[in-house]
Amino acid sequence: MNASALRLRFFATLCVAASTTVQASVPLEATLGDLACGADHIFVGRVVGVDMVNANGRQVRSPDAMTGPGMNRTIRLEVEVLERVESTEAALPASVRVPLDPFMHYSLGQVRAAHAEPSSARLVFLRGADFQPVIAGRFFWSLEAKEEALELRRGCGRKPPE
Repeated sequence: MNASALRLRFFATLCVAASTTVQASVPLEATLGDLACGADHIFVGRVVGVDMVNANGRQVRSPDAMTGPGMNRTIRLEVEVLERVESTEAALPASVRVPLDPFMHYSLGQVRAAHAEPSSARLVFLRGADFQPVIAGRFFWSLEAKEEALELRRGCGRKPPE
């Protein structure tokens, strides 16, 4: 193979690698104000379980199964609702399944290991009737920030439901 063909092959490989890297997600930054102002639901909760579903909603059980671009799988955290702080819903369910960012590269086993024990209580910020993260991958905050979150929420025009 001549030098020109090698350069072309190298360049093509580099382009393919770059295009798959560009599709990957990096954790997004979020402020407490971003979460408080964007949330339809604020509650105190803790992670009590982890599961994974494929694009058809079927359970994936292999601990080696990965998420990421093109994988068509989503890892969800089961978050137990301990206390309703504010919500557009009159009542919250006992627990909700919150999807992690499907473009992040995680394995089911890795996330299960990280959440093997129920987590400590945290503020949870979600939006919509289907309880989605306000910002992909960012929906928890320290419980100590509850009053500050409510103050920020009032400052952005979000008022508690009557």
